[in-house]
Amino acid sequence: MDPNGQIAIVTGGGSGLGEATARALAAKGAGVAILDLGIERAAKVAADIGGIAIQCDVVSADGGAASVAEVVKKFGEPRILVNCAGIAIGVKTIGRDGPHPLDQYRK
Repeated sequence: MDPNGQIAIVTGGGSGLGEATARALAAKGAGVAILDLGIERAAKVAADIGGIAIQCDVVSADGGAASVAEVVKKFGEPRILVNCAGIAIGVKTIGRDGPHPLDQYRK
């Protein structure tokens, strides 16, 4: 995959693996939109790489759709999506009693 000239969305791009991914994509020539709850940190990373930061709770379908619409408006149609937002709960996927209930993932 050649990200040069492509638009990328990176969720959780304000820190950790998401930040590293956003920086790597930008270094390869992608336009990067960072979607993160922590807008201050996301905005700093976006400023460093020439991208944009959008505050977004990716667990919310409405919030996600509105954020993607904003990316399209400001940057163009995204072709790359990297989900790095840390939204998982702290449970074992499969424990002694089998898989955990899926409703634990729903807000």
